[in-house]
Amino acid sequence: MHLQKEFTGFLLLGLCALGACSKPQSPPQRPLVAITQIATHPALDEVRAGLIEGLKRRGYDDGRTVTIEFKNANGDSTLAVAIAAEFARKAPAVIVPISTPSTLSAAKATKTIPIVFSGVTDPVGTGLVTNLEHPGGNITGVSDRWPFDAQAEAFLRAFPKAHRIGMLYTRGDDVSKIGVDAMTAIAQRRGFALDLSPVSQGTDVYSSAVALLRNVDAIYTGIDHLILENLDGLVKAAREARKPLFGGESGSVEKGGVLALSINMTSFGDLTADLVAEVLMGKKPSDLPVRVVSSGNLLINRAAASQFGVDLKVFEGTNFKFVDAK
Repeated sequence: MHLQKEFTGFLLLGLCALGACSKPQSPPQRPLVAITQIATHPALDEVRAGLIEGLKRRGYDDGRTVTIEFKNANGDSTLAVAIAAEFARKAPAVIVPISTPSTLSAAKATKTIPIVFSGVTDPVGTGLVTNLEHPGGNITGVSDRWPFDAQAEAFLRAFPKAHRIGMLYTRGDDVSKIGVDAMTAIAQRRGFALDLSPVSQGTDVYSSAVALLRNVDAIYTGIDHLILENLDGLVKAAREARKPLFGGESGSVEKGGVLALSINMTSFGDLTADLVAEVLMGKKPSDLPVRVVSSGNLLINRAAASQFGVDLKVFEGTNFKFVDAK
């Protein structure tokens, strides 16, 4: 009996050594993909939707192969900084900031965690990367180089008698300055006057637009996040003044703008997903060139075009698409 007990003990020890007595192994932790966005806006929302769907198509499905966490700064730059700091503490596999403000916040929060941005107009000028082909550091992404000249050309084709165009911009905002500088140069080249009016907060948009529209033939939405977040006020002012509004993203047309030459933001998000997938597979952001999207689709608000008597024949051969106001 004594020998039998010893034999049983040795047998158990041997089995434990082989792992039979080990505790059940917990499933491997899914990589965390942390997405942050500066505000709720149709264009930014489309980027995020394209990103998540693009990741799923590449095998990175939320809740199955990855965990996706999303936080929205709701237009608050201070909150964007706090979100970036929180994500950095969580040490995700990758941070995906959508918009320039969110990306700048993420870049300040970490120099080691991979960052794949989306919707940054000038990543070199803002100091996020050293150059587009060789970003360096822990950052790469997809840049939207707005086709400013093509936007102005499309509008002037529809409104050849427009000689003075108004544009609101956020005072001291780097992204807004890109649009202002671009449109200033285009105005000089194309021979129209550009009236600029600065705003400091969202509540300024409507009143500033009302004042600006007294002296211009039309108003342009620009590339300004604050203006786009408060687009309703701009559209309301243009409608009351009975003057056309044009821009560079689908949201302005859906809300009543006459036309926009807009980048397909869902496809833009899919391109971002491609870079995120490469990072999740182990590639370094510094080795992944920044991708640049500059072509756009012409969108026309059917009701607004009819209201202003736009001759759609001028757009024959451009493959434009009608968008109905929401």
